[in-house]
Amino acid sequence: MTDFVVTFLALLAVLVHAALALLLLLAGASLASGRARVALAAVRAHLAGLELPLAWTVALVATSGSLYFSEVAGFVPCRLCWYQRYAMYPLVALLALAAFRRLRPWVPFFLPVSLVGLAVSVHHHYIERYPESESASCKSGIPCSTRWIWEFDYISIPVLAGTAFALISILLVAAWRSPVYSTAE
Repeated sequence: MTDFVVTFLALLAVLVHAALALLLLLAGASLASGRARVALAAVRAHLAGLELPLAWTVALVATSGSLYFSEVAGFVPCRLCWYQRYAMYPLVALLALAAFRRLRPWVPFFLPVSLVGLAVSVHHHYIERYPESESASCKSGIPCSTRWIWEFDYISIPVLAGTAFALISILLVAAWRSPVYSTAE
């Protein structure tokens, strides 16, 4: 079962990476091309109002995955995994409130939490790739350089978390700018 969950989450991450790369290319092309600007506006219009529910879904899947890894698969979280959890777990409840009450004014308060989680994920992935850079505090207990999963030669637990934090951050920025969410609430 664990192999299935790992592969499923890794495939989701690859799909998100591909979608984000295409979105980045479209955004870059929109600087020079009117057709790209129209396509980017169509993507924004298609997602209008769905940003916060999608961000909540991403946070829920990430939280469920981390709980599965620790409670079912038996992967013991390291110090940096815990820091990422401290950032992700509250987002599930906060984004649910914001998504279902359409509370755009709350969005700016969630973005720093997501960006800090992303920064920790990037640092954690760096330590996995270069274990010699691991600090003494990370070596006590479960080392932060421990790789519990390694799919497609780049997907590890910090990459999964970082992907979730990046997507949540992008969706939060989109929600903040979306006219669908009322600032009066």
